[in-house]
Amino acid sequence: MRTYLGYGVGDFGLNIYWNALSLILVFWYAEVVGLPPDQAGLIYFIGTMWDAVSDVAVANWAQRTRTRWGTYRPYLLGGGALLGSCFVLLFWIPPLQGLALFLFMVATHMLFRLSYTLVAVPYSALASRLSYDSGERTLLSGTRMGFAFLGLFVISGGWFPVVRFFGDGSDTASGGFLVAALIGGVLATAALTLCFFSTREEPLGKDDSSDFSIAGFVRAILSNAALRVLLGAIFLQSAAGATFQITLAFYIEAHSHMFAAKETVLTVYAVAILLSVPVWTMAVHRYGKKRAWLAACWIVISGGVWLALTQPILVAGVPVQILLYGIGFGGFGVLVWALVPDTVEYGQWQSGKRNEGAVFGSVLLVQKSAGGLMGLAVGMVLTWIGYDTGLEQQTAETAGRLQLYIFAAPAILLFLSSLVLTQLPLNRTLHAEIVDRIRNS
Repeated sequence: MRTYLGYGVGDFGLNIYWNALSLILVFWYAEVVGLPPDQAGLIYFIGTMWDAVSDVAVANWAQRTRTRWGTYRPYLLGGGALLGSCFVLLFWIPPLQGLALFLFMVATHMLFRLSYTLVAVPYSALASRLSYDSGERTLLSGTRMGFAFLGLFVISGGWFPVVRFFGDGSDTASGGFLVAALIGGVLATAALTLCFFSTREEPLGKDDSSDFSIAGFVRAILSNAALRVLLGAIFLQSAAGATFQITLAFYIEAHSHMFAAKETVLTVYAVAILLSVPVWTMAVHRYGKKRAWLAACWIVISGGVWLALTQPILVAGVPVQILLYGIGFGGFGVLVWALVPDTVEYGQWQSGKRNEGAVFGSVLLVQKSAGGLMGLAVGMVLTWIGYDTGLEQQTAETAGRLQLYIFAAPAILLFLSSLVLTQLPLNRTLHAEIVDRIRNS
């Protein structure tokens, strides 16, 4: 239990950052800094793609680390404070204009993303050394996601109230954003420090035969059939999630005359995710990871179809369809990190080399690549549909187009991911056999 809770609380910290980026950052660039939506999306894309590329180097570097605290845990302690400082810098507006302001925002985004990678990659890889049982990993992933979505809850329910409290009642007060970032950074740093002191690494056999070069990184992916399939499914799922979350704040803003306050809608979404996590954890444990993945896909798709066919059904100003999005995306939180560690042993069984760095680095690479591409796409779509940050209320035509996009894009991407995951050549029984073979070799 100490391991479950200690590891999980680390993702509470990381998801304060992750969800601030997913839900707030493009909105911050467009509505507060005052950049055009397509430039806001471009900054998000540049930073995320830089982040994705740096994952490869950090993954290989981290796996080489040897200290008395282990391989991955030291990064949680050493990188936490740096990450928090860069997060605060991300939400500061310097006295610059035009191209200089744009370049400063790009630079601070890239700096934050690099510091995030230095912590997030080792944190994710740490899961593969906490347990080698597929069932236990499902419970570990469920606990982690419970804490992760508490991080989402803090951002969705607390960010804009803090902004208004310290910004004279305005949703777009730059000083309020800076204070919100400072509070978030302190909470996240404390969580990562607690994770360091509450976990212990237990390597499985020898891990010094891995090839740490870039070519070795690529070979490790190509030689691992289970990982290749899973990366395809995760890319599509991550793209769907990023599309929805980045668009959500703009969707709420475009319907502000109908909807409750942003934090109310976002909090309902976060609560739906959070409450679904224990249900998904039990469902995955009982019915298997492939079936649960398909179920999560179709729950989100159903919510989107319902939204498109009937328009938002409001209860206290909150679209009921948002609940289905939350429930479905809650499942992926459990599923991704229950599936990924199993591919480490699958690859070790196939190649004779344990490549944790390649596995977790490649997963984060495709997640961030998907997020970056969708950030760019959302910025372009907002410009194309005529979203104007200078208007108090968007036109009905713009709001309708935005609603079509928030339904169609995630639905198509998740349908494709469901097709890809059916090809995964790995299940719980085979994984248990692989672990036994590795232990006895």
